[in-house]
Amino acid sequence: MSSVARSPESNKHGTLLLIAAGLAQFIVTADWWAVSVALPPMADQFHVRPIDLQWVITGYVLTFCAFLAIAGPLGDRYGRRKFLLVGIALFAGVSIWTGLSDSAVMVIIARISLGVGGGLLFPLATAIVSDASGKDQLGRNIAILTGIAMLGAAFGPVLGGLLTEVLSWRWIFFANVPISAIAFLMVLFFARESRDPTVEGRLDISGILLLMIGISLFSVGVDRIPHWVPWAWTSLLVGGVLILVVFVIVELKISHPIIDIRLFLDRRYLGYSVGGLLGNAAWCGLVIGATLQLQVVLGYDVLDAGLFFLFLSGSVAMTSFLSPRLERRYGTAWLTGIGLMLQAAGLCLLFLTDHVPGLSLGMLIAGAGCSLAWSMPQAGAIKQLPIEKVGVASGTIMTVMVLSGNTMIVLITMIIDLYPKSVEGEAAGIRIGFLLSGAAALMGLLLVIGILRRRDI
Repeated sequence: MSSVARSPESNKHGTLLLIAAGLAQFIVTADWWAVSVALPPMADQFHVRPIDLQWVITGYVLTFCAFLAIAGPLGDRYGRRKFLLVGIALFAGVSIWTGLSDSAVMVIIARISLGVGGGLLFPLATAIVSDASGKDQLGRNIAILTGIAMLGAAFGPVLGGLLTEVLSWRWIFFANVPISAIAFLMVLFFARESRDPTVEGRLDISGILLLMIGISLFSVGVDRIPHWVPWAWTSLLVGGVLILVVFVIVELKISHPIIDIRLFLDRRYLGYSVGGLLGNAAWCGLVIGATLQLQVVLGYDVLDAGLFFLFLSGSVAMTSFLSPRLERRYGTAWLTGIGLMLQAAGLCLLFLTDHVPGLSLGMLIAGAGCSLAWSMPQAGAIKQLPIEKVGVASGTIMTVMVLSGNTMIVLITMIIDLYPKSVEGEAAGIRIGFLLSGAAALMGLLLVIGILRRRDI
């Protein structure tokens, strides 16, 4: 049976529930940002180029996406709290394996496995908070949850730089373990079990396989464009797209899919999803471009690069904590549009200048936009649906958002790879990446304005 929904405000454990769920997401965001900054030192140790290790991020994102999609149905069916605990435990265990890896290939394999735990815990943390929140408090609580999680974005680059400089990049993963233990215990004691009593039938195994295969083929096809003959990477791209088309057809025909395509028939859900999709694509493009710009082009060491990232991640965290008050005053639709506009402006500045003052200001502006373009589309989309559907709704929109980010990372690293293998060549490729990311944010802004009507705003 489903739990009776209660607002965290009316529950003496409400604040602790928000902290527990936020801490679960914190370990994922901190890990992602810390690893992004540490890619160049990792590449040096394994005698490869930083962009050759982009599958440390991309491989992780592939499984992360797949299990984002799986997490909602699993939680709705068997218990959201139960699978959140499973995700946290997996994340801690595989982090140890990743830290002990002794080759680039082993790190990539371990990171792919780490995506399983991250993909389970991230949407289910949102789902347990959504289930315990009344509709009038949902936007506020999602914004607070995002604020806690985004502290990982603020501290991740600095933590990654500090640990790599003083100890080793391996300690980025070892540091996940005590934080995971605290999150596990807090969720165990303060989260209430909930599920969707209307769910029935078998788990959508065919959808899971089609999604994973389609995404993998498409991503590898894009990545291989500079390296393989045209017919080889074209075959992968076409094959991936065809499998994803089959996936959509299959999902439309079954009653309980892993990604409910029918949700997008709701105009408001579609509008928020489009905004989140293109906003996260812009964010991921910004992170991979800024990482390479600071260390490969400007020559910063990993600690200085991590500290420089505070212009971006500090802005993200600060805006995340201001957004509950802003959401109550202006609404989710307005803030989604403002977030996309700020992203586009910041990325435009990064495209136009490679000087430190311009980079600092661009990252500061874009960071505020990234925060709003991440949290507001989720809150706005989930509010459109019955409370018992929060698992599949949060899993669906997160999957769409993270998939777009993964595609942007692969696309930008492919573009950089097309340029000459020199500092000047990589700098030119990175600027194109900033331009492409800014264009994604601008397109998202225009589509959100077009899809969400005035009364939604």
